[in-house]
Amino acid sequence: MNILITGATGYVGQNLMTELCKLQHNILVLARDTKTASKLFTNVNCISSNDFEHIKKFNPHIVLHLATLSTSSDEWDIIPDIIESNITFGVKLLHSVCNCSNMGLFVNMGSFAEYRLGNFQVNDAYLYTATKSAFTHFVNYFADAYNFQYLTFTPYTIYGGVDRRAKIIDYICQAISSPTAIKMTKGEQCLDFIHISDIVSALMLTVTEYNYILKNIPQGSNIHLGSGMGTTIKALANIVQQLVNKPLNIEWGALEYRKLDVMRAIAQLNKNPKAWQDIWQPKTTLIQGVTQKIAPFLN
Repeated sequence: MNILITGATGYVGQNLMTELCKLQHNILVLARDTKTASKLFTNVNCISSNDFEHIKKFNPHIVLHLATLSTSSDEWDIIPDIIESNITFGVKLLHSVCNCSNMGLFVNMGSFAEYRLGNFQVNDAYLYTATKSAFTHFVNYFADAYNFQYLTFTPYTIYGGVDRRAKIIDYICQAISSPTAIKMTKGEQCLDFIHISDIVSALMLTVTEYNYILKNIPQGSNIHLGSGMGTTIKALANIVQQLVNKPLNIEWGALEYRKLDVMRAIAQLNKNPKAWQDIWQPKTTLIQGVTQKIAPFLN
């Protein structure tokens, strides 16, 4: 099977590639920085993200489109880059694979912040998520026009593993031994924390259960990937504090909430297609994941 992946050098991508490379499939990485990608994935063909002709020759069965420009900014200067990264590049990618004879499944990545009101209706929290919502319409057009299947994974608040960008739990962990207070909001946001290993397992199923998904998952399904449980940021800090058995140096309320901050985002797993529920459920509990995360801070 031929698997094309974008965003392989990102947080989810790197964790996914560790597992994906264990399978006996042909993998093509489409990367903006081919030098970095080649160093990370020594036995995988890594090409420039502008090399669309090579994509046609590769003739993928599956496209895992993880590449994105994620930001909470909506300043003037970010507009060209965010449109290019999250819409233009994706449309070019779709155009490049639409006539490939092998093309069967396009996997798109959404964001829970597209649903900031928590009612599963699109109400974007950021310009970034507005581009994600808009891109879905392009995927739908190409999939219908050129007869391939697509689905969208909508991950919730991912944590765990190694990431270059600090996440909520990283700031909380910094407060374990920080001599200065870590500034945070009031911590009232109720979020669904999902471990990176569970996100990877979902993506891996698109490969290992490829034929099952083509046959049983409805076209255009939006599959929400979360634990199904909500935890406020302050409650998460309390869990960390109990596990390390020492107070955390956090200044609650020092930061303002963002303009359209997501105050409640919990995946309703029972709304996912039944066929998907039969093959995927999250396995790592929050306590297990947090225990792994804080281990380095206990030494």
